[in-house]
Amino acid sequence: MMRIVLDTNVLIDGFQDDYCAEAKLIDAVRSGDLIAVATSKVMKEYRLILARLIADTDYRSRIEEFLSMLDHTEPEYADVTLDDEEDMKFVEAAVGGEAEMLVTSDRHLLDAGEADGVRIITPEEAIVRFEEESGTSKEWQGFVQGWGLDVHE
Repeated sequence: MMRIVLDTNVLIDGFQDDYCAEAKLIDAVRSGDLIAVATSKVMKEYRLILARLIADTDYRSRIEEFLSMLDHTEPEYADVTLDDEEDMKFVEAAVGGEAEMLVTSDRHLLDAGEADGVRIITPEEAIVRFEEESGTSKEWQGFVQGWGLDVHE
């Protein structure tokens, strides 16, 4: 099963709508289809942001469920240079938790591209990869083709 780390901005942006890539990733973790890993530093930031920025009780409940599903890990040093050292906690969580990818909308992290074997990608890229690996993408293609519509890959 795919292991990921979500930057805090993914949790915040997941509030946009239920169908955005960020919300789909959060829900995939909640349903057990994806494994999200976090260190104590990452958890602390998640909880701080949750307390400050998320007032909607339904979304707060979804995030609490997401937090309860996290696989806790220890940080591991990563040999990467970032413009914003505060972001290092996410990279170290990804390396320590043996995640395949770190998902973020943060340009400073995305510019790094990769750190010690962990790909740093956008939520949109992550959801496409998840759907491809889980077969969800093919299920939708079959469904759409059942309507007689063309599917372009």
